[in-house]
Amino acid sequence: MVKRRRTQQPEEEFQMAPMIDMVFLLLVFFMTVSTLVREDRIEIPLPESELAAVPSDLGSRGTVSIAFDDAGAAQIYVGATRVTLEEMKERIRTSLSADPEMAIYVRAETTMPFREIRRVLRACAEVGAFNVIYGTFQAQP
Repeated sequence: MVKRRRTQQPEEEFQMAPMIDMVFLLLVFFMTVSTLVREDRIEIPLPESELAAVPSDLGSRGTVSIAFDDAGAAQIYVGATRVTLEEMKERIRTSLSADPEMAIYVRAETTMPFREIRRVLRACAEVGAFNVIYGTFQAQP
C-alpha cells in the first residue's frame, strides 16, 4: 500500500468585493425607498381626537392642508404647494379623472375657524370628491 501525502492547500482568502457591492446596493435601495415614502405636505398642528384611528389603507390620497400664513390669514396647500381655492379645485378634478376612487385628506390647524374648512369641503364636493378624510392626531387616554 502506497501512502500518499496530503498536500496542503492554500487557505482561501475572504473576498471583500462582493460584500462591499452588497452593502452598496442595500444603501442605494434604502435611499430610494425613503425618498418615495416621504410625504409631500406642510407640517401643521392638527387637532386631537380620542376616536381618531390610523387607516389601514394609505393608498390613493390627495392631501389638502389649511394653515395660517404670517399675517394670520388662512391659506390652502395641495401637498406642499400653496394654491388658491380655484387651483385646488382644478387639481382635485384632474386627479379624480385619473383615479375616481381617490380620497381627499383634509388637514387643518387646530385653531382654524370652521368657515375656512367648510369652504374647502364645499369645493371638494363641487368637483366630485365625496370621499373626504379629516386629519387628526389620536389623543392619548
